Amino acid sequence: MTSPTKRILPLIKLSHRISDPLLDNPFIFNYIRYFLAGKQNGMKNFISEYLKKYDCQNVIDFCCGTGDFVDCCDKKVRYLGVDNNIHFITYSKNRHKNRKKTTFQVVDVLKPGKIYKKSYDGVLLISAVHHFSDEDLELLLPKIKKITKKVLIIADIIPDPPYPIQKVIVKFDRGRYVRSKKEKLKILKKYFTVKHTRDIPTQTAVQYGIVCEVT
Repeated sequence: MTSPTKRILPLIKLSHRISDPLLDNPFIFNYIRYFLAGKQNGMKNFISEYLKKYDCQNVIDFCCGTGDFVDCCDKKVRYLGVDNNIHFITYSKNRHKNRKKTTFQVVDVLKPGKIYKKSYDGVLLISAVHHFSDEDLELLLPKIKKITKKVLIIADIIPDPPYPIQKVIVKFDRGRYVRSKKEKLKILKKYFTVKHTRDIPTQTAVQYGIVCEVT
């Protein structure tokens, strides 16, 4: 008998072909994310708490999307958001054009670049890990380790949230590498010391929050 996962696999692939181009549009992306995750207050509180705890005066936000997490930083903090989607970066620049000490750049984080020439008190990797393969993370995490002065803050969805509808939605996420909590920690512990973890429920998923220091 065919498993339920195998039966819906063609539907998942079709949904990705349709949704991926749409979600590259920042306005559509924001609308859908609001529908799925609401105002993300739990996530923002988690990020803000640890940026303050570690007294982060400059922050780099990897895969920053449309710049939602700028608001987690005090206005005195220097913030750099990087993403490989030029439409997201253009949107973020316009959205936060009046905020001082805030910049956005189009960057492929897997490639060498200027962002790796300096270090940062705080590094954010929010809703991003499940978009990278294990091979990608083996390239990315050592780069992040070298530039992290105080703390790396991660939040990423898990494949087994408590409610059935959440499990279905996770399967349709455009990220292809949704890992269990154990799998996430195993990869991170190669490069960092994990200091704290926390479940962060959203409307339709559970984000696993992880706070790391450089080993």
